[in-house]
Amino acid sequence: MDRYEERLVEADRAAMTAHSRADATSGHQFLAGQIWHTAQALGVPAGADVLVVGSGSAQLIGTTPVTHPTANMWEGSVPWQAQVPPRWPYPAYTVNPQPAAGRARGPFAVQVISQVGLDVHVRSLAAWSYQQRRFHEDLTTALEKSTPGGLVFALANHSILDSAGLDNSAHTPWERAGQTADFLGAARLPSHALRAEDRCDAPADLMIFRRHSPRSDRPGTGLVVPRSQWMPGAGIPVTTYYRSRREHVLGLPMARTDQWDLEQLTVIDTKRTWQNRLPRVLDQITHAHAPTARPGTSSSIGISPTPWLTSQAPTRAGAETDRPAPATDPVPPL
Repeated sequence: MDRYEERLVEADRAAMTAHSRADATSGHQFLAGQIWHTAQALGVPAGADVLVVGSGSAQLIGTTPVTHPTANMWEGSVPWQAQVPPRWPYPAYTVNPQPAAGRARGPFAVQVISQVGLDVHVRSLAAWSYQQRRFHEDLTTALEKSTPGGLVFALANHSILDSAGLDNSAHTPWERAGQTADFLGAARLPSHALRAEDRCDAPADLMIFRRHSPRSDRPGTGLVVPRSQWMPGAGIPVTTYYRSRREHVLGLPMARTDQWDLEQLTVIDTKRTWQNRLPRVLDQITHAHAPTARPGTSSSIGISPTPWLTSQAPTRAGAETDRPAPATDPVPPL
């Protein structure tokens, strides 16, 4: 390892230390409300088992924030288990939340994986490679533990989607997930959505996956994720998913050069409007993939609506009234 790479590793360690010490309670609690509302609106029944792992897992499951120091850069906090209650709102959706056993087997109707370091721009090759590999391992494990038709919500660094399919290499990290799940959609959170810490300025994505039902008659093409392209005027790869879904980016995307002379993506939301926008984006995804969705309304990437969508549990009664009044602020231009 040369001296420059060593300095990048040191910078990553400092950023991860700041990440672990910064308070993200309010942001996680807000996301919890949005995630669990969406899960119920997509037909998850009361009493179904849920599992949350990773950063902020206690807040995301609806219990009192618990501090679990991380042992190294990418080790997550204690996972939590609960059950979906018969009625909203957060935090009353959980039933007896408790730390999960070391290897919770499932199956689970809903899982949330929250990547440690999701809002940190990692700069060293070692940390970046580990970040990518660990996410895909966690996603594959979550899908394997899902019930048929079960949901997986993934909170992850923007680089997970932005680095997908940039080149023509044979490396296909999404292949295993594609054998068991559909990609329902995503929303991009702005920089500092969770933490005010200067070194926690990377945008993060909230992605939604749904495991196939054994009754589905799928063509076997697997999960298709959007290709990436270079950001105009910058040397940053960005996913093409948001190109036709501008409203799913909850701020103004820009490229900035850091002290290491590396270009990094930032999403600016100076007026803090992302919490007003996110419910609308999730409702769009829900309406496209709810059990009553009609053919042709799916927003899956490269995949047509699957026949088993209409065979899932009906949308929970009262789900529409749980949402606050829609925000009217305009979407920032590109």
